[in-house]
Amino acid sequence: MRTPNSKCIICEKPLYRRPGELSRVRHVACMEHRAQAQILSGITDAQRRGLSLGREKGTNHLDGIPKSTESNEKRSASHKIWCAENPDKVAARGEKNRGENHYKWNGGVSRLNTSIRRLTEHRKWMEAVRDRDGKCQKCGRTDCLESHHVVPLSELLRQNGITNREKARECVALWDLSNGIALCIPCHYSLHGRHYAG
Repeated sequence: MRTPNSKCIICEKPLYRRPGELSRVRHVACMEHRAQAQILSGITDAQRRGLSLGREKGTNHLDGIPKSTESNEKRSASHKIWCAENPDKVAARGEKNRGENHYKWNGGVSRLNTSIRRLTEHRKWMEAVRDRDGKCQKCGRTDCLESHHVVPLSELLRQNGITNREKARECVALWDLSNGIALCIPCHYSLHGRHYAG
């Protein structure tokens, strides 16, 4: 056993800490009194700044940390492989955070149209339409692409008698790629009779 070189600030139990560790810490405490010691010593200005940054809406504590494209692609590829190998776990995770189980659930106040547009299936449909066309079908632009329903989503919901998200997931007509075309944002706005200010 090593010779004690410090004491717990709560119970004064003799403890051994490495010399380098002693120079870095603000207090020494035994495992039993660790939480109390942290409360007594308070938090540093750097910790306070970090906490306030973390509590600000929209801030990302990882901003400024360089992330290479290769590492992002590697992480994405491994995640896709994991999802393909564990479809039951992916489905269970989705069920756990869906509907009433979601932490932002507010009693089902979203309109059905909005709710369906937030589905993973809808996002995949939009991506597939954009990937298939690759350019705006009106002006030929290749950037700022969006997916446009040829037959409006509200009309599809009415035609197929869709009243909830589960029925929407099961409806094949809703996810038919032939009902979508890629348009750039200005063309999409003009098609819906709106003015694009961007």
